[in-house]
Amino acid sequence: RFSILIFFVLISSTSLIPRLYSYQKMFDSNFGYYSVNIPEYEYRTFMLSGDDLFSTVSNGTYSETSMNFGADYMSKSQSPGYNLSYGLSFNYDSYSESDSDWPEDDYYESNWTMDAPFSADKYFGDTQGMFGFASGNFWTFGGDDAEDVDDTSDLFLTVGAGFGRVISAKPVAQAYAVADALGIDASDDTILAIAEVIGAADSYWSIYKDDATQQYYNDLAEAAGVDGAAMQIQKVLTSPAYNVSDRFTGWNVKAGITNNYMQCDDCEDKGSMMLEANYAMPMDMDSQVMVSFGYTMDLNDDDSTGEFSSPIFASFLNAFNVDEDLESYSVQGGWNAMSLSATYTKDHSYNWSTSAGFSYISETYSPDGYGDYYDGDTPEFSTNGMLLTVSTTKAILNQMSVTASFVYGKLGGDGYDDSDPVTELSTQVTYWVF
Repeated sequence: RFSILIFFVLISSTSLIPRLYSYQKMFDSNFGYYSVNIPEYEYRTFMLSGDDLFSTVSNGTYSETSMNFGADYMSKSQSPGYNLSYGLSFNYDSYSESDSDWPEDDYYESNWTMDAPFSADKYFGDTQGMFGFASGNFWTFGGDDAEDVDDTSDLFLTVGAGFGRVISAKPVAQAYAVADALGIDASDDTILAIAEVIGAADSYWSIYKDDATQQYYNDLAEAAGVDGAAMQIQKVLTSPAYNVSDRFTGWNVKAGITNNYMQCDDCEDKGSMMLEANYAMPMDMDSQVMVSFGYTMDLNDDDSTGEFSSPIFASFLNAFNVDEDLESYSVQGGWNAMSLSATYTKDHSYNWSTSAGFSYISETYSPDGYGDYYDGDTPEFSTNGMLLTVSTTKAILNQMSVTASFVYGKLGGDGYDDSDPVTELSTQVTYWVF
């Protein structure tokens, strides 16, 4: 479809589209969010690539040659009690120049990189009780760029434990949307069967390749018990007129430690500790509340230095859609950061949804090199930021989508006592001409 994007001040108007479904059936079936089955699947992918596999250019006695090839492997498995994913990415590049008239200027360079991400979650006993987790990434490089470099590898690893589980229940909400669009009085078992297929959508491409889309919607039609409904189901799950917001249910708390376990010889970074708590509650079948708390503390001594990237500035850049890289700066060890956020979403109908959010972030740090300005004592700065966001999206006649958003941000603490708040009101319209 060809789309035109128009930005203008939105003037609200009366909706011409009736609700596409009855919520009463969902209210009566509220069991669904609390009976979510965690889909079980396992898949592996392996891909070879060469963006510029081989290229050579000649001009008289001069020639240049370049080569590039890579490989990507990924394995993922999911079950109620154990999740595991790991992969490996390898890339090789080489470049050479030669001229028979000037052989002393011949040049050759080759380099390679390897990246291996991994993560695991293991529940002990109850699949919503005690669990341990680990995630990390091993990265290394070699070739000409690695000559005379002592530190050519990093192993960032986070390990920890927690209790509870937050489960994605959006497939259940989507299953109700599918059942209603098909006009069937689906039983609880049928709803959960549809939701199980939706929850395993990520595994279809690796298993069925080019037939993934066809197989996925055929399986959904089979789970719904309606032959020949694949195309109608695809419309419900992909059309902007059928909007189903994220749904989660449950709670969890967890703590962990992050560090680089392959540091340079002179590096003594002790890493950081994190605490996190999450709570998610569907309200009836059309609304959702989520609350999250996070705390991070640097474990290094205050006489050491390290790089610090402000989570406050990161949140503001993201909220106001500022396309700038987040800068880091040198601080003494022992910094800490805390965040508290709450979001509320409501699906007024399949084609109209609204979300509202609140977040508060604080950070405390001592910038390195400021002691000379404060009689030798490095000051400690405490700053905070607050964000309020509201957004609503409406699809009209399955041909136009309208979004209106409002963002309010306010910085406070040391250095920001007299700062003015920042607000942004924006609208976006997408119209499909054909």
